[in-house]
Amino acid sequence: MKAIIATWSFGLKAVEAGWRILRNGGSALDAVEASIREIENDFSNRSVGLGGYPNIAGFVELDAAIMEGSTLRAGSVAAVRNVQNPISLARKVMEKTPHVMIVGEGATKLAKIFGLYVEKVDLQPEARMEWERRLKTAVSTPQKEGTIEFWLKMAAEGHYNHDTIGCVAMDDNKNIVAGCSTSGYAFKLVGRVGDSPIIGSGLYANSFGGAAATGLGENIMIHNVSRMVVGFMEQGIPADEAAEKTVQHLLKIGRRIDRISFVSLDKDGCFGAGTTEKSFQFAAMSDAFSEPRLLMVEKGVRLSL
Repeated sequence: MKAIIATWSFGLKAVEAGWRILRNGGSALDAVEASIREIENDFSNRSVGLGGYPNIAGFVELDAAIMEGSTLRAGSVAAVRNVQNPISLARKVMEKTPHVMIVGEGATKLAKIFGLYVEKVDLQPEARMEWERRLKTAVSTPQKEGTIEFWLKMAAEGHYNHDTIGCVAMDDNKNIVAGCSTSGYAFKLVGRVGDSPIIGSGLYANSFGGAAATGLGENIMIHNVSRMVVGFMEQGIPADEAAEKTVQHLLKIGRRIDRISFVSLDKDGCFGAGTTEKSFQFAAMSDAFSEPRLLMVEKGVRLSL
């Protein structure tokens, strides 16, 4: 049974794009890349792609990764600039290099080699306006410009979502692929990397299942959330129950568990999702559905379709 699942309400567009590929017999790898590119190409999204909020220096730095469950191949890029589709660059890392992860300047150079580099990148008006407002506020404080106190003042003011697009798909050959892409924590310190490009934290896939996480990357990394979810599926537990068990485990730990959500998909096409927040919305589609659906799961509760 082919199936696809993606994070957040904007994941519905991602699922629709990926399902067109799966429906026509395409691979899960192509479906996940297409799904995530759909959101990266939406410049109105402030948490994914070049439309996202910048770091504190005014540059959009992107993280992305993709993993193929049947081969355990993976590719990842982090803190990369001037790349509209970092998920495609991550796939190039996986398929064209002997490495798993390339970061910063090296990732940008690789983007130029593969024709994925965008020469000129302007902040979206809303993002620029907010960045300039924060800069003005920070300048008016006693901290000296360039000090860590100055930058933290700029980064800490207010709360902005950093809603990663995470996607997991399975094709007719039962190959499971997971992918993530994000512009990361809004107004983050330069070079900050979250969970999205970290295999086992932001995403993981093998022949038993796959998972992709979203939320506060610092907390997701601490718990290696995606690997934990797939670990339960390796025990023969279906994706929905694996998600519930993961959240219950996090709640039992009780520390550094704020803003953690994820989606999961097992080898039988069963969907799952979990959250440590009040609720979490995501999108899904499979052979069992007539059309893509927006679904919601509540904190610590097993998903019910």
